[in-house]
Amino acid sequence: MAQAQGVDAIAAEIAAHHDRLAEWLSDSSDLKALEAFRSAHTADFSLVTVDGEVVPGHAVLDGLASAGGTRPGLRITVSDVTVVDRSVESVLVRFVEQHHVDGSPDAERVVTALLRVDAAGSAGLRWRHVHETRR
Repeated sequence: MAQAQGVDAIAAEIAAHHDRLAEWLSDSSDLKALEAFRSAHTADFSLVTVDGEVVPGHAVLDGLASAGGTRPGLRITVSDVTVVDRSVESVLVRFVEQHHVDGSPDAERVVTALLRVDAAGSAGLRWRHVHETRR
């Protein structure tokens, strides 16, 4: 249960989630990475992009299906994970997400994410909402 998880376990899940995303975006043959990424989200997932657009989860995840292999060499690192708040049902986190393409830093984002406690999710968590701010 996420309530008992420390920040290190939550940070590891956030990093693993972004590793799966980077794997799919850099290599379209890795269907397992896409499916693992898709299944990590709740049915009512939503994303606020760095441009302020609110995107429903189905649109985000459907768009990813055709985005495999479009960012060769992509690596995403996660740092400065902070648990802002937690309850029995959810964990609110903030972290820095840094994209690297062919080893060179690209976009950096400060991200706030709401993770739902769900035994079926990776590490007992599923992604409910993400808000990204470009830095």
